[in-house]
This record gives sequence, structure tokens and C-alpha cells, in this order.
Amino acid sequence: MDAGLPGATYNEPIADASLCGCRHCDLLQRVPALTAGAGAHCPRCDEDIARGPSDSINRALPLTFAALIFYIIANSVPMLSLTIVGRFASTTVSGGAQQLWSDDREIVAALVLFTAVIAPALQIGVMLASLLGARSEHPPRWVGWMLKRYQFAQTWSMIEVMMLGVLVALVKIADYATVIPGIALFILGALTLLLAAVQATFDPDEVWHRIRWADESARQRAAAVPDLSIDRDGCDVTAMELGLQVCADCRILSRPGKDSEEGRCPRCNDNLSFRESNCIQRTWAFVIAAAICYIPANVLPVLTTTTATRTDSDTILQGVVLLWSPTGWPLSIIVLGASIVIPSAKILAIAYLLIGVQRGSATNNRQRTRLYRMVEFIGRWSMVDVFVDTFTAALIQL
Repeated sequence: MDAGLPGATYNEPIADASLCGCRHCDLLQRVPALTAGAGAHCPRCDEDIARGPSDSINRALPLTFAALIFYIIANSVPMLSLTIVGRFASTTVSGGAQQLWSDDREIVAALVLFTAVIAPALQIGVMLASLLGARSEHPPRWVGWMLKRYQFAQTWSMIEVMMLGVLVALVKIADYATVIPGIALFILGALTLLLAAVQATFDPDEVWHRIRWADESARQRAAAVPDLSIDRDGCDVTAMELGLQVCADCRILSRPGKDSEEGRCPRCNDNLSFRESNCIQRTWAFVIAAAICYIPANVLPVLTTTTATRTDSDTILQGVVLLWSPTGWPLSIIVLGASIVIPSAKILAIAYLLIGVQRGSATNNRQRTRLYRMVEFIGRWSMVDVFVDTFTAALIQL
């Protein structure tokens, strides 16, 4: 019997499998038996906490294989082509990053390459490896390790943001030359839909329930929670109030050692704690740094175009004005929202949430949770301008 990894101090799991703690608001609740395709949501913050059995592994596997094929093709054929006065040029997905690198913009080139090429490859590869490993009767522990890395890859995979950036670049370049969309552009659109379908289909809980535990002996040591009462005189009870910790990855409840604030999840070996140390201070530091960078980002030029007769430098706002036309105003509004409105709104929203936490405010918690999720969703779209300038510069230089 596996006694756990050497040197690790594991929490004691809870015997009641129906007991669940919300990963977002920590509300303790019981999840009833769910039918196929049904789902359970947290009554306090509306977080998805469980799904009914749906054979998600076998459903997601062919979609992931298709995404792999589409990814390989999309990165092998031209995405955009340009013709001007008899000259022809084309670029691939990675061509924009290569052009930035040759122009001594190494940091931006690395960011574009990672979000448009490397992260999508990691997202597809990690999901494919997880699904193949999960098909065995008792999936090995490395499958759990893969599942925990999938969230990171998914966060940084920005194909849909790149697609919007390419669309805006097409409109900008149309004033200089004739632009021809390549087959990779359409395949990337299909790939975006496939990755969304994989995410909607796959249920990681289905794998976690069968995977080998980091501490296999913990299955036999699972203990009941003494004096458990989820509803105390009509008041909600959180897992932390009962000394329990919720694993953000595999979702099981466990109890750390006596008088201990930290421990390890007995199933996925993740570090657990009641509170993340200095999280408020570190978040404030990033918010202040973002607010400082926001000003020069909107005042200084983001793109300089040099022709035989003149040199033009455009700020983000000037680019919005140049895009405005009877046919291009929707793209102008998109760039305005993604590059100016969203970053400022995100800074203000996070600052508002931090102030509420530091004041200990307990009002409008549901609205603040929705605000947090909205910030988490829209944050990636502020990368649109980076992709616009990347592919505009790549094609114009070529």
C-alpha cells in the first residue's frame, strides 16, 4: 500500500463523499446524486461544483484529436497574404513573432509566440495526454499532474484574441495593399470552436474520482466530521469554520493536522492552506504597477510606420480614430474597448474588490463574485492591440 510521497504531510480526507466545499466562496454543502448531464451549482455564488456522469472522457477525446490536427495545419500554412504593385508576401502564425524578434522586440515577440503558438500546443497536448491516461481503469498519478497544468495552458492560450487582432490588422493594411486571408485563418477559427467544445465537454471530476491518490492509505483513514451541521440556525457554514480545506484542483475536503494551517491534498498532492499569505499585498503591488504602466501605454506610440515619403507614429487612441469609418466603426469600438476601457475597468474593479476585502465588508458578496469572474474573463482581451501591431508590422515589413 502506498503511504504517500516521502517527506509530505498529508491532510486527513473526509469520509462523506457527498460533502462539498465551494472553491470560490468556501460554502459547505451536500451534493445529491446527479443524473447524466445534470449539474450542481453553489447556491451562494453560483459556481459549478459538480456534474452528473456523462462519459466526458470518450466524448472529449475525438474533439481533442481533431484540435491537434487543425493546430498542426494552421501552423504549417500561410495565414495572411499581401499583394502590392506586383509583389507578394505571406506570413504564418509564428511569422509575426519572428518579425518582431528581428526588429529587436524580443520581449513582445516571446509573448506573442507563447500565447499564440506555445500555449495552445500545451493546452492540446496536456488535454490529450490526460484523456489517454484517464482511459485506464486506475489512472496513474501523472494524469492528475497533467490536469493541474491544463488550467495554466488554457489561461495563456489566446487564439480567439489573436483572431480578433488579425481581423483588425486586415482592415488597417487594406489601405496599403490587397490582403488575402489564408487557409490557416479559417482553420484557426474552427480550432477556437473545437477548444471551446473540449472545455464544455470534459469533466475533470470524472478523472479525479478514479485516479490514484498521492496517499493511497488515506482512503482507509477517511474520517467523519464531528458535530457536523451545515445549517447552523439558518446561517451558512464554510469549510474553514469547521477546520476543513477545499482542494482547488481535485475538489475534495480534508482536514490538516492538529493546530496546523497548511497541509497537502491526499489525492493530488497540492499544497493547501486556509489563507494564502500576503495575497492582498501582492495583488495591490500588481494593481499599482498596472496603473502606472497604463498611462505611458496610452500616451506613447504603439506602432510607427515608415514609408518612402513620411513616418507616422500612432497611439492606441489615434488607431481607434483611424479605424473609424462607415464600415470600420465596429472594429474601432472593439479596439477602444479592448485596449483602453477593459484595462482601466479591470484595474478599478480589482481595486474595488481589494478595498472591500480589507474593510471586511459582507454586503453584495454575490455581485462582487460576479464582478471578479467578469474581470477574469475579459482580462485576456486587452492583448488585442499586441496582435494587431504584430501582424500589421509583419506584413508591411515583408
